[in-house]
Amino acid sequence: MSTDHSILIYGASDDLVEVEGAISDEYDCWDKTWQGRLKAPDGTFLVVTARFGHDGWDLNVSAPEGSGFPSWAVTFCPRPDRPEDPAIRIAAPAGTIIEVFGECAPEPGEDD
Repeated sequence: MSTDHSILIYGASDDLVEVEGAISDEYDCWDKTWQGRLKAPDGTFLVVTARFGHDGWDLNVSAPEGSGFPSWAVTFCPRPDRPEDPAIRIAAPAGTIIEVFGECAPEPGEDD
């Protein structure tokens, strides 16, 4: 049984945010800022933002007030199959979920 619960997040093309690993999904977010909250079963969380701009993808990770300031390993690395683009790998605990919010949040009932 695999114990790798890491999550890889990167932008693709100019409109998609890809999430791979322990969580696997794709989000269409053209010309907007994508925001995802990675939330562990104990309630701690990190926020990842991604935006495509003039210079390509801009990726950020933050631990806002109230996040519990998790000590998860966060690594910036090349995107798979496109090493000139950035990606973020987060060693999140087992059972971590993603909540997309802000401009690119799914409409109610969209993920049902």
